Amino acid sequence: MTFLSRYEAVDIVKVKIDGNSRSIWGISPPSRHAMLNDLLSDNPITVRVEWQFTRDPTTGSSEFAGDEYSFEIEQGDPQRLKLAAMLNGTLQEPVEIYNLFPKYVKVPGVKGVARPASELMTAPGDRLDFSNVTVRLNHSRVTEKLEGEVEWWTVQELVGVGPDRSSMPYMEMITFNDKVSPPEFSFLAGYGIVGLYLSLVLVVGKFVRMFVSGISYRIMFTEMPNVDRILKLCLDIFLVRETGELSLEEDLFSKLIFLYRSPETMIKWSKEKTS
Repeated sequence: MTFLSRYEAVDIVKVKIDGNSRSIWGISPPSRHAMLNDLLSDNPITVRVEWQFTRDPTTGSSEFAGDEYSFEIEQGDPQRLKLAAMLNGTLQEPVEIYNLFPKYVKVPGVKGVARPASELMTAPGDRLDFSNVTVRLNHSRVTEKLEGEVEWWTVQELVGVGPDRSSMPYMEMITFNDKVSPPEFSFLAGYGIVGLYLSLVLVVGKFVRMFVSGISYRIMFTEMPNVDRILKLCLDIFLVRETGELSLEEDLFSKLIFLYRSPETMIKWSKEKTS
């Protein structure tokens, strides 16, 4: 339940994979004969399974995420004899292969490995919970007028237990997809949490620096304890200007400029009044 609580309904996708191969099986007769000999030999046969996911490019991340694993079919396994008979053309029924691909997969938000969801497996690290499938080699004539055949593989998932077991025309996989950042921030997401943290620190630090830059030169004018005397001087300048006493206005204005140019005198003028 803890694992499922990390995802919303839109983050979980049920993928249905068409079981029919998209291309014909173009194998040369010597390679087919060598494959048949390997199935009938004492050497172990390695089966490799790979899956890969691509996110919608409109989400800002079109990178691939996938994984693969392999297992061996040992000598004497009935599956090897059935596969050999299928290649010979003596077996038309599909061959069952057990625990072939994972049912639940975690897809990361950025490029990485899409591993099976071990939290939903009864035996994490093992493929006992993987899905069973049937494989079948199909044959068909090219056209009615042309000689020759084409071959392709069909893979179907087995569902059910015992006599109720049946095959579906597709393979089903459920993916749990991590969220990705918007396209505008994709360049930050590419550097991970460290890049996002450094970018945030740099941006905030820049704004703080802009706010406090030069404050030491302005604080003596913006943080005066008492501005009554300075205000009275400014009002006097305005009054004499209205009365036309330009000479007196010049003297008062020179006094105001002197105050702002002399921090020591400004401190004395802006002291709090004592009772």
